[in-house]
Amino acid sequence: MDAKTLGTIQLVGGILALFSSLSIGMMSMRGMMYSMGGWGVLILATLFIITGVHHLTETHSRH
Repeated sequence: MDAKTLGTIQLVGGILALFSSLSIGMMSMRGMMYSMGGWGVLILATLFIITGVHHLTETHSRH
């Protein structure tokens, strides 16, 4: 799979997971505390966004 396509998929997935995690976190316990699952989704969403940006901005040098 092309790096740009993979980066786009990861970036969109990370943003969607981040928004869903934040909206669920605001609904549960009035936004004061995340459950452990909420923190896990937040961390994974952040990692997807970081790797997506990395794939979108990387350049390949041909040897």
